Amino acid sequence: MREYIFGLIQNTSIHVGIRAPVSRPKGDYRNDKRCGFEIITARDLDRFGVDGIVNQIKSRVGSSRVYISIDIDVLDPAYAPATGTAEPGGFTTRELLSILDALRGLPVVGADVVEVAPIYDTAAETTTLAAAEVAHSLLGLMVATPI
Repeated sequence: MREYIFGLIQNTSIHVGIRAPVSRPKGDYRNDKRCGFEIITARDLDRFGVDGIVNQIKSRVGSSRVYISIDIDVLDPAYAPATGTAEPGGFTTRELLSILDALRGLPVVGADVVEVAPIYDTAAETTTLAAAEVAHSLLGLMVATPI
């Protein structure tokens, strides 16, 4: 369902990698639906694979210009422990990077990586390295298809 917000912006929003428990399952998901968001859960990756997830994303956004916001806690805490809201069952770094790489060709106009809390990171800086690689992939998407 694509709808225009006040006739100006086409809503092609999508949440990918959702897995946290919700306080009010009907209410929380109902609000996302009311706001026009489509939801792909982290477990959907098990059923549809990277290609299936990418196809759903591309189908949703169509030819719209795209802004991608990556909350680093979409990654499992084994791969990104340094976040304020670590939740088991997330993507691996490789899975997230594979999804991002497969979005090449979309008109990405901007992006961000949020929720990195370096004070909670490991000595190996696992989260920081993952976030840097994600940011690099996002920049690559923008360069690959200039607007």
